[in-house]
This record gives sequence, structure tokens and C-alpha cells, in this order.
Amino acid sequence: MRRGGRRSAENRLGAVARQRMMEGNQLFRSGDYAAAAERFERMAPVARDRGMPRVAAHLSVRAAASHAKLGAQAAFDTWLDHAIADAKQDGDKERSSRMFGKLLKVVRDSPLAGQADALEQKVRSQVGVPPKVPEGEVVVNRSMRRHLPSKCAACGAPVEADEVEFNEDGSVDCDHCGSILQG
Repeated sequence: MRRGGRRSAENRLGAVARQRMMEGNQLFRSGDYAAAAERFERMAPVARDRGMPRVAAHLSVRAAASHAKLGAQAAFDTWLDHAIADAKQDGDKERSSRMFGKLLKVVRDSPLAGQADALEQKVRSQVGVPPKVPEGEVVVNRSMRRHLPSKCAACGAPVEADEVEFNEDGSVDCDHCGSILQG
């Protein structure tokens, strides 16, 4: 029996919540942004209420990205504000910089592309870090892929080695909950 320490997100979210996170990500990848936004919007407050600001920030960013793809300015602004509040509570500036950088990349390729500079300025002023947009491809070797876990230790989502995006430092963020995958 493990004593002390914090329970992982997998234990705090539960099977239904994990399933909804996975569905939201699948819907986003398939281009069904409205349904994806609905899933992320339902899950972010659950994570927030359960004391998981990192997961809440990730889900709020995913909801904002979905609304950016739809061109829904008001909903985008609402979920961006939630994401910023959750990121500030989480306090991990490097992770926040990467997370908002990925959002900025989505916004630049959306009907809200004109809002990219305002997004960058808002994140910089309110979170205290500039969004770090992924630049180019990270050189990935077989060893890096082999050392990935088969599932995320935080949320329990399966990890597909050929579908993950490596960060510049060689780490990988879980697509479902935003945690760093540890192999």
C-alpha cells in the first residue's frame, strides 16, 4: 500500500472523466471542434474542483483551441481567461509557456488568426511568460520513443509513441491531461 504523497490524476478523475478527456481529444483531431469544446468545457471545472489546476489549465486551453478553430471569439476569450487563471494557480511557468505556445500556434491557423498578437500579450502580462511556440521538428531517436510509457501515469490515457510530439528538451506532454510523460 502506498502511503503519503498525492493521489494521481488517474485516481482523482475516475474512469468516466478519463474517457471524456480521450473523446475530446479524438473529436478535436477529427475536426469536430464543437463536440470537442463541449467535452473540454465539461471536464475543466471537474479538474478545477478536484484541485488539479494543471489538468484544468490544459483542458481550458483545449476548449479555447476548439473555439478558435470554430471562430467563436466570445467563447475563446472565456476559456482563455479560465486557462490563464488555472495556469497561474499551477505556477509552472515553463509548462505554461509551452501550453500557451501550442494554443498560439492553433490560433494562428484559425479564423481568429488576427487575435494572435493580443493572445501573446495577454499571456505575457497575466502569466508572466511569453508563449513558447514549437519551432521546427525535434530530432527524435528510437531510444526516446522506446522509453515512453504505455500509458500516462497521471491520467491513465494510452500513449501512442508514433503520435506524440516531443518538446525541445526531449520531454513529452500528455495530449489528454497535459502532464509530462515519464518513461
